[in-house]
Amino acid sequence: MKTLMIVARDSIMTELEELLSKNGINAYSIINKVEGKGTTGKVGAFHHSVYTGSTHSNLMILAVVRPEQVEIAVAALKAFHAARTKSAHGEPVPLKLFAFPYEELL
Repeated sequence: MKTLMIVARDSIMTELEELLSKNGINAYSIINKVEGKGTTGKVGAFHHSVYTGSTHSNLMILAVVRPEQVEIAVAALKAFHAARTKSAHGEPVPLKLFAFPYEELL
């Protein structure tokens, strides 16, 4: 088993949930309003002294998946990312995917 951690802009949550569902991942947790800073800039609460009009934040999806689901989910998310990258015209896509071992303790 592995834990997949997806960090993305909240604006693509519906698409990510549909992608997960289509690939057999129906159990996960979503953490909203995740603040952060990375290659796509800062997101979250008003980080600037002047409000810029942006209300975007990140979200984090945590899904524990069976070994046979990992490859399917990763391939689907990579295809989704590639499509987004193609339409982004050189801008970084606000979507990251991480995986780490899963161990249930309670």
